Amino acid sequence: MNIQPTYSSLDYPGKMALVLFIPGCDLRCKYCHNPQLLKNEKFAPWELEEVFDAVDENIDFIDAIVISGGEPLLHVDVVKKFIKKAKKENLLIKLDTNGLHPDGVEKVIKSLDYVAMDIKAPLDEYYKISDVYPKNARQLITRSIDIIRQNKVFLECRTTYVPTLLTKDDVVNLVSDIDCDMYTLQQFRNRLTFDSSLANVTEPNPEDLLEIVQSLDTQIPEIHLKSNQFGNQTIKKQ
Repeated sequence: MNIQPTYSSLDYPGKMALVLFIPGCDLRCKYCHNPQLLKNEKFAPWELEEVFDAVDENIDFIDAIVISGGEPLLHVDVVKKFIKKAKKENLLIKLDTNGLHPDGVEKVIKSLDYVAMDIKAPLDEYYKISDVYPKNARQLITRSIDIIRQNKVFLECRTTYVPTLLTKDDVVNLVSDIDCDMYTLQQFRNRLTFDSSLANVTEPNPEDLLEIVQSLDTQIPEIHLKSNQFGNQTIKKQ
């Protein structure tokens, strides 16, 4: 099956979730830790039915469905089917997205409870992390954020910090361009990456990442730091 359900207590904060990783992505982030999901796939009806069966079998143990990828909004019709199932079972719905598909966001936003958007780099500098990216990334991401904020859906923005690709100033600049309820800076892990050369890059020290997030001058009400050593730390919460 192209969509492998995974169970997680971390992907939807405070909830037990069934996470659905949908293949296909329009970026090629050098640090991507799910490179097996980059290739776009078509889905047979029986594959969707298997996901629905997984929901039914575990309905007593899950609170939410997280639709992730890849980039799930490359398959809006599939996302809508999962949302419909979640609504039928009174489950919360979280969408993980790169923000480059505002039309897709608009089609599903009224059914969502939570959106996590990966802000890869300063909005005009996606070349730093991917050889493939839309030239109008700023406009697309800004519009996606506007749609989410207008519909009052909880929005977490998050950035994976790779020392050879981003700098402290990059994080400061990208945060100044976004409006969200929560911002999370994530530690790069070198275990599995799309660009194999990053296996030789040292994972950033959590103390260095802490210094970055503590230096942010932002009105974002909640700031988190996620690292292998210390898990998900709340650095600021208004």
